[in-house]
Amino acid sequence: MIVALMVLVPLVAVVIGAFGDEDGFTVTALTDVLASSRVLGNTLTVGLGTTILATGLGGLLAVILVRTDTPWRSGLEQLVLLPLYITPLLTAVAWSWLGSPRGGLINLLAQSWLGLSGSLVNLHSAGGVVIVAALAYAPLPFLLISGALRGMDPALEESARVHGASIAAAFRRVTMPLALPALLGSALLVFVQSLGLFSVPAVLGMPASFYVAGTEIYRLLNSYPARVSQAAGWGLLLLVVTAALVALQAAILKRRSYVTITGKAFRPRIVQVGRWRPVLLGIVLLYVLAAVVLPVATLCWAALVNFITVDPKLMSFDLRHFAYVLFTYPKTLLAARNSLVLGLLTATIICALGLAMAWVIVRSRGPAARFLDQVGMMPLAIPPIVLALGLLWSYVGLSWLPIYGTIGILLLAYVTHYLPFGLRALSSAVRQLHPELEDAARVSGASLLGTLRRIVLPLTRPTLVATWTLLFILSLQEISSSILLYTAPSTVLSVAVFDLWEAGNVNALAALSVMQLLVTFAALAVVARLRQKAVAA
Repeated sequence: MIVALMVLVPLVAVVIGAFGDEDGFTVTALTDVLASSRVLGNTLTVGLGTTILATGLGGLLAVILVRTDTPWRSGLEQLVLLPLYITPLLTAVAWSWLGSPRGGLINLLAQSWLGLSGSLVNLHSAGGVVIVAALAYAPLPFLLISGALRGMDPALEESARVHGASIAAAFRRVTMPLALPALLGSALLVFVQSLGLFSVPAVLGMPASFYVAGTEIYRLLNSYPARVSQAAGWGLLLLVVTAALVALQAAILKRRSYVTITGKAFRPRIVQVGRWRPVLLGIVLLYVLAAVVLPVATLCWAALVNFITVDPKLMSFDLRHFAYVLFTYPKTLLAARNSLVLGLLTATIICALGLAMAWVIVRSRGPAARFLDQVGMMPLAIPPIVLALGLLWSYVGLSWLPIYGTIGILLLAYVTHYLPFGLRALSSAVRQLHPELEDAARVSGASLLGTLRRIVLPLTRPTLVATWTLLFILSLQEISSSILLYTAPSTVLSVAVFDLWEAGNVNALAALSVMQLLVTFAALAVVARLRQKAVAA
């Protein structure tokens, strides 16, 4: 009941909001949305472009690092995953400073050093939004596709080679078709996320009057008077598109079998690429440079330099911008406290709720368990800005549950949005536990709660710690739902960063962003240390 209320109520609210206003039932909002051909076209362009580029890039990185003998593969895998922990908002801000058509650092350097008169790059465009969004989302398909490649029996490819297929033909006709579930799943996940994307189009698109569904919803709700019905119409459109794509994916995958793992033990076969090793290594390093090194270095440089300039003679470095955001900027302490509370509560609630759900789903059989699993995973296919819109419509003015305007509604949005992450991780951990362990405890007189506390909880603790840390980091970075639901007392760090961006306070924004990244990387270092201790034990 709790999960159904969390997930289904905002979805129903979006549907009702799209068809109703103060005059009763109407389709005016949907008509206005469908008439916005420019925004629809922009949204489709960003969605398809980001999906194609991110899935192709993530798949290529997975093939290079999982199936070839490229050097330093294990270390590079960790670097490729780092953009997951650098919010797309910060990536977009950094690349805006680098690729702005007038004041971008790349263009200024090209003009001063190479004597170019025009702009070398322009990321304040549709292409810029697609490229930066793809850099931020490429780790998602990398994770899914690399997992599929690791679980694929190399005997299937070897059979194709025996029958005369080249390495490329075997990969095209055997490996790629068998990886289709992971490929479609990652493409769907990226497409859903990019359809409702707010941060990258807001930073790189809005200055060039390039609006997509996410920024259009934000604009409609921040206009006066707020046009809530039209915003709900955009939310309903995104929901319909997402549901249709999920159904299409299921229909495609039902047509054939994709079983590649049997009882026979095997290891993935590593392809010897010979002279192509430096080329493949260069591709991976180029992605790491574009998605991690350049954005983080740009943020650090802007946080330390007194003012933005490409003239080394005029550059002066100190900590004044860190002092400003720590001691002068009025939103820092409030936003940091709210983000810390939300991160702690979100991670704790999802781990507790997710472990309970995972145990019921794994240990139970029947329609109730299947329903719980489906509803629990549903937020993964809902753009976060649409979920926030449904929560806004559901709880604003609700007198018996006055959570609107507090961090309570943000907590509800975070828990609902990130619940699938905790559920999937903890379901895998529970499946690894043999039921006989719990049966032995029950036979020995332990109650159900005692069995969960003394058997299930200790054995799933490593997964719980890793999941808790990931959810804590993701909660600190969340922007798409926060930008719609926050009020002045419930400001969070991501909103404070966005406010500094809108105010044009570049150096303070960079300083606050660097502090946020330091917290993120410190949490990752703690998790890595705990994992090493667990392995050693």
